[in-house]
Amino acid sequence: MFNKGKNKMGIKKSKNIIKKDKGFSIIELLIAMSIMAIGMLAAASMQYSAVRNNTTGNTSTQATMLAKATLEMLKSQDIGSTALSVGDYEDPTGVDAGGNPGGIYNRNWRIDPLGTNSRRISVTVEWTKFGGTRRVSVRSNTMGNGI
Repeated sequence: MFNKGKNKMGIKKSKNIIKKDKGFSIIELLIAMSIMAIGMLAAASMQYSAVRNNTTGNTSTQATMLAKATLEMLKSQDIGSTALSVGDYEDPTGVDAGGNPGGIYNRNWRIDPLGTNSRRISVTVEWTKFGGTRRVSVRSNTMGNGI
């Protein structure tokens, strides 16, 4: 019927002598690995930034809560108490987020007179982290006893 090496129309088929290699060359492999390494470095850098920013946010929140707690404690005092005497005050050592000695926060407050029956309270909390000093300040007026 058909001749060997010929198609239906009787034309002789030519064999493709060029063989195609299967797999990747070393250059293709190096390029792919370089692209992957750059992507992994970018992801690692983003992870480091995220952890650092979360730590900074947590520290700032703790400092703000410490300043607010101190302010509220002072506002709850009687206007004639020594806690609301006019002047500048400071914790002798660093405090932690709960106000206990031994932390990274330096807390100080100032009581200013606003007439005979009221005071202005300013509380500042400072800390040093990642090579920089940061500060949170809160201020309020009080007539004592939480008012």
